[in-house]
Amino acid sequence: MKSLYTKVFPSPYSLSRTNWKIAFGNPFFPFKAISSLLLLISIGIFIPHFFNYIQHRPGVVLNDTFLNLFEPINVSWLIFPLLYLSLGLTFLNLIPLPELFIKGVQAYALLMLIRIACLYLVPLEPALHYLPLQDPLIGGAFYSQGLITKDLFFSGHVSTMVMICLINPAPAMRNLLICATLLVAGLILLQHVHYTIDVIAAPFFSWISVYLTRKFL
Repeated sequence: MKSLYTKVFPSPYSLSRTNWKIAFGNPFFPFKAISSLLLLISIGIFIPHFFNYIQHRPGVVLNDTFLNLFEPINVSWLIFPLLYLSLGLTFLNLIPLPELFIKGVQAYALLMLIRIACLYLVPLEPALHYLPLQDPLIGGAFYSQGLITKDLFFSGHVSTMVMICLINPAPAMRNLLICATLLVAGLILLQHVHYTIDVIAAPFFSWISVYLTRKFL
């Protein structure tokens, strides 16, 4: 059991406070940490207004050959536990590692900015047999203007799952997250929440976000 624990959570939690104290001893780290968190908060404040904008503009309905093969099934009850459990485990794995934790915040903020740009540039209408995906945890915050159905290209759920796979330092945890990511992607298509291209494109943008963060930040 101890061996499995160290594979999934490789950093000693008793050193967590010490790690952050050492990190804040670096003159550049506090600025990097605070500015990254403020950027992420700013994006969170902006997103509901942006979603309201894209929801009220016309878009294009795609003829998705793959989705046409089957009727949608509502699997929201399984998608969100997988998503939030994966995020929670990743948070626990990164919190003892200040530099990597902030890199994760930066990568996620960049991913959100890229997604905002893509949503603006690619106006789409949901699939004809779309079943709405309602978030029980943050849906009230981000979808306060009503149900949002046009945040399509690219999938935010799949791109987030792929991103946490890329930034997670523990091989055992990463393998679990890869399995969860594949399952979430399949379930999203099963519910017709996104077009196939939305799901296929998501990993590319996740990789771009992590790569740019590691290389330039």
